[in-house]
Amino acid sequence: MQTKRRQFLKLMGSGLVCSAGSFNLLSCSPSGKNQEKERNMIFGWTTCLTYQAEDRKLGYDYFSGLLDEMKIHGMTHLIVMMASHGYFSPGNHGLAWPVKNPKLMLQLDKNALNAHEETDFFPRIIEKAHETGIKLFIEIKYLGMIGVKEGYPGIEFLTKQNGDYTHKTAPDTDDYERNAIEAMHICCDSELAHQYMRDKIQDVLERYINLDGIVLEHPSYTGESCYCQSSRSKLLQDTGKDRHEIETEELLKWKGIRIRDTLIDLKKLVKSINPKFKYGFYTGVPATDGNIVGFQDNRGHRTETLAQVGFDFVMPYCEGRNRDKEPEMIEKVIDHLAPLKFYLHTTIRRDMPRHYKLPPKGPQYIKNIIKWGKEYFKKNDRFLGMTFFNEVKIPEENRQAVYDSI
Repeated sequence: MQTKRRQFLKLMGSGLVCSAGSFNLLSCSPSGKNQEKERNMIFGWTTCLTYQAEDRKLGYDYFSGLLDEMKIHGMTHLIVMMASHGYFSPGNHGLAWPVKNPKLMLQLDKNALNAHEETDFFPRIIEKAHETGIKLFIEIKYLGMIGVKEGYPGIEFLTKQNGDYTHKTAPDTDDYERNAIEAMHICCDSELAHQYMRDKIQDVLERYINLDGIVLEHPSYTGESCYCQSSRSKLLQDTGKDRHEIETEELLKWKGIRIRDTLIDLKKLVKSINPKFKYGFYTGVPATDGNIVGFQDNRGHRTETLAQVGFDFVMPYCEGRNRDKEPEMIEKVIDHLAPLKFYLHTTIRRDMPRHYKLPPKGPQYIKNIIKWGKEYFKKNDRFLGMTFFNEVKIPEENRQAVYDSI
């Protein structure tokens, strides 16, 4: 990638390559009077400080070069994942910024270059992004990590009726992986879990106050959850019924309200730190069984309640689960998410992380999905653009296929 970047920079310096025009990204409409004529499709990367970086110590030079490359190709949007989970990406586990809150300290990824005060390069990346005309968002997950139980004693996790966690590990799983997965799926009905999320979001946003915004992944329920004590207590308090008494429709409606209220509370926190922050959310999976409505409802992601949060955009998952039928299925997801505006999370990895299997992607898949996206953009005014994931773990031919196609 470095060779390509040097070639691009030489072209830019000679004036042979022009940078993209400026407009207000993810503000739901471009600037200018004739908005219909000036509507432009957003393209960008979703990258990670540590996730799938393996033994590489990615620092300022890497991400600075990425910004230069993005500018040359007209990309105007960058999302950065600020943590890694060792269950999926061995070698990196934890938060990748120098946390200040003592309760978060045990979750620090000490292997991350950016996790230490003396080597925190991310403020310089934010500054350069804005100088380059690129908007920079971070992604934070409503999930826990090793150390969360010690920092927040009594925190509860998504639990099935039999008392097991929703993600059950195999008997031969080693202690590290078992601890990692058992600390992951926190329940938003647990006051300690939600306080943990408030602390985590506040810690990172107060440090990087000049960001353009934040995208959250989760909270979510599953079809089998949640039976933790906090969730059962809240259900009884809100409806007067326990899980064994409540009808399915009433339960699904309650789930949607709980997720909505959780996200509204976090939005208030985000806006209190910087009113200019944009607020996005990952939702909408083209389920391979075709039951998009059921999948979303079981998660607590009903469109009608999500719409009440007031997101600037949502991010459906275009991960290639349905192979050549992916465009057809993602359009069904998009229809289901109306009237929400969306920025499409587009996975283009060839090599998948551990325990997260998806079909591998090559240049032809990438060209086809971008071609579909550009055509569909003309038909759907809620479609803001496409972001490509995971930038740090794609072969060069996949990277070039993106640049050749956007």
